[in-house]
Amino acid sequence: MKKILFLLLLPIINFAQSNISNFWKNDSWYIDQIITRKSDSIYIFRIVKQNSDRRKFIYGTFLVFNADGTFRTWNTAPCGNGCFFNSYGTFKKIDETHIQLQINLFSQEGTCIPVTDTIRQNLGIFEIKPNEYGYQLIKTKN
Repeated sequence: MKKILFLLLLPIINFAQSNISNFWKNDSWYIDQIITRKSDSIYIFRIVKQNSDRRKFIYGTFLVFNADGTFRTWNTAPCGNGCFFNSYGTFKKIDETHIQLQINLFSQEGTCIPVTDTIRQNLGIFEIKPNEYGYQLIKTKN
């Protein structure tokens, strides 16, 4: 009975592991929010390239993981008239399903009160959970 149950669950396990592997292959994402010191759950979505040699310029909120272990989040708008946010930090791959984030700088500018916060803070370890739209980073208790 245990073998049958395992064989039935095997495709689901393989799908989840395959999706996690895809997370580490991508470096540019849409996200649902700017990463700040208060972030404890972040939805991220794959950016689809419009053609093979360049991306169509798009608007929204973005996350980029750089090869040097740093990340940046920022937002854009078509009119350039609004409050724009940026955050910079570092990340560390803990294992295939966990990532540690640290925020190093947050700023806002535009048609809002300018803010620059350079207080560094370890945000903790986030579990990477695949979902039907991309992934969700969920802060763990540890």
